Amino acid sequence: MPAPIECAVDANIILRFVLGDEPGLSAKARTVFKAMEDGDVLLECDPVNLAAAVWVLSSQYKASCAEIAGALLPLVKAAGFRLPEKDRYIQALEFFGQGVLRFGDACACATAIATACFAWIQLPEGKC
Repeated sequence: MPAPIECAVDANIILRFVLGDEPGLSAKARTVFKAMEDGDVLLECDPVNLAAAVWVLSSQYKASCAEIAGALLPLVKAAGFRLPEKDRYIQALEFFGQGVLRFGDACACATAIATACFAWIQLPEGKC
């Protein structure tokens, strides 16, 4: 079996797959994610693109935090979906789905837990 092809994925591909709102582009996005599921492709995603997808779903499509997390978590958790510090972003999406209202705040919470460091507590006195 040949090695999987590594491909970059951006917010638009994620959005077309999740939303299925543009027949031609959504079909292409389904093909990409099917290839990932089949092990033919590894999808490399930058955290900025994940955040962009969250923002568009929230602001433009008025999806709830729970709906967004429900749509994105299966994709991000997939073995063929590569994301730097993947576990941290999975936890951030879980926090977001549980009611943390801003994805950036959910990411900060996940980072604080992962590093066990809260800047406002750890900084020397007078350095804030």
